[in-house]
Amino acid sequence: MSKTLNDILEKLDSIPTPSFVVSKVMELVAQPGVSASELTEVIEKDPNLTVRVMKLANSAYYGLPQKISTLSHAVMILGFKTVRNLVTSIYMHDAFFTSELKAGISTDKLWWHLIATAIATENISNSVGYINKEEAFLVGMIHDLGKIVIARLFPSYTDAVVQLASASSLTYLQSENKLGIPDHVSVVNHLIEKWGFPHEIQVAVNFHHEPEKVEEENIKDITYISHAADIVANVLNPTASGNYAIPIMNKTVWAYLKLNGSLLLEITRNTREMTKKATEFFKV
Repeated sequence: MSKTLNDILEKLDSIPTPSFVVSKVMELVAQPGVSASELTEVIEKDPNLTVRVMKLANSAYYGLPQKISTLSHAVMILGFKTVRNLVTSIYMHDAFFTSELKAGISTDKLWWHLIATAIATENISNSVGYINKEEAFLVGMIHDLGKIVIARLFPSYTDAVVQLASASSLTYLQSENKLGIPDHVSVVNHLIEKWGFPHEIQVAVNFHHEPEKVEEENIKDITYISHAADIVANVLNPTASGNYAIPIMNKTVWAYLKLNGSLLLEITRNTREMTKKATEFFKV
């Protein structure tokens, strides 16, 4: 395990970058005053993307009473940030999850973990009254992206991490640390900074394992929710993300979000049921 973080980062140029349309969607949604017609016009430049956004918008997960027949209607009903999340999920799936890995982690299971974590952020946001749940959903969806990036670039690294985690009942991060290799968080943080994700998204992703280290008060909510959501998804299926021990909920997060055993159980059950309705996300 001799490669450094710089060695890994040098190879990230081979990772598919978001297309013009995806990048433009991210840019527009971050701008105040952008119109629904502007966002719709950009997405419609990619007919395949448009069809797939519509398919997700009409999925059982959103449970809309009437079928959405136009992209502009989807933008208005679901909201700009939700549509951005749909676009991002399609890009991520196409770029990283369409072919199986030659490493010790399953693309299907890891994709399930990302979507389940995103769904859990929505449940927790609703439970604690956090209004920016679309941003938390995005964090959940990308928080472990570094795992598959490393697995594609250096499959032997991932094999070693998973083998040690399995043999010693460790979390994926604990195994990375024991092996002394660059961890998945540093890799995904580099990518989302390069791709221009908003600052609060970058911070929440970077500290989802160490939420107590976040100093910016306005970013604590999204980071803490993302941390708790990752725990919930791991309770539902720990090995999906390469963990062979369920990560422990941070005490600061537990107190800050005013969680208790019954509430956490309710959130976990709701997340499990909602993942069953999110089948379209698992085959985007």
